Amino acid sequence: MEKKKMKDCPVCGCSLKPENYARHLQKVHNKKIMEDNKEEHYPFEGRKKGKSKRAKQRKMELERRKRNAKTMMIVSVMLIAVMCVVVYVAMSMNGNESIQNPESAQESPVQSETEVRIPLSEISDEANFYNYNVDGVLVRYFAVEDSGGDVHVAFDACDICYSEKKGYRQIDNVMHCINCGNEYPIISLGTENIAGGCWPSYLPMKIDGDDVVLETSDLEAKRYMF
Repeated sequence: MEKKKMKDCPVCGCSLKPENYARHLQKVHNKKIMEDNKEEHYPFEGRKKGKSKRAKQRKMELERRKRNAKTMMIVSVMLIAVMCVVVYVAMSMNGNESIQNPESAQESPVQSETEVRIPLSEISDEANFYNYNVDGVLVRYFAVEDSGGDVHVAFDACDICYSEKKGYRQIDNVMHCINCGNEYPIISLGTENIAGGCWPSYLPMKIDGDDVVLETSDLEAKRYMF
């Protein structure tokens, strides 16, 4: 007589006859057997394993999203930083070019060998830059009107950092040193540098009728700055 194959209880490990297997699980362990494609399994453990697998998948998906978000944030910060540098350099180059390039300044309206005359009518609250040729060296200076209507002139060079040859650009009612970043109210320009340090180099002037008059000797004296 063929001996029946015993089944082991997956819970307590005891060997059972096949006909006693389901009853043992139900009475002893309070578990029921369900059939799915004729293969026995435990619904509680199946749901637990399925739930654990889905939870693991969700966790992996969340971690992947966090990594992607972090990467995107780093890339965005780097792009913004690069754009800021590019914009700053472009602005600096544009500002420097408009002042440093001798061809962008007007030629001084020389009236004689001893003086330069600039019509008051062409001076406004927007600084005009001029060149005066001293034996091939273009000496630059600017003339501008303050908010009260007074005219101020100065060399387009700083008493201290003139060797950098960067000059000035106007920002509202101040002149901004392109090299050191110092700013000087237009209303205060046109005086000698008494305190020392950085300062738009002094260029003497006088007003004669409808003209601002500059001595060519004063322009020639600052040739070394350019």
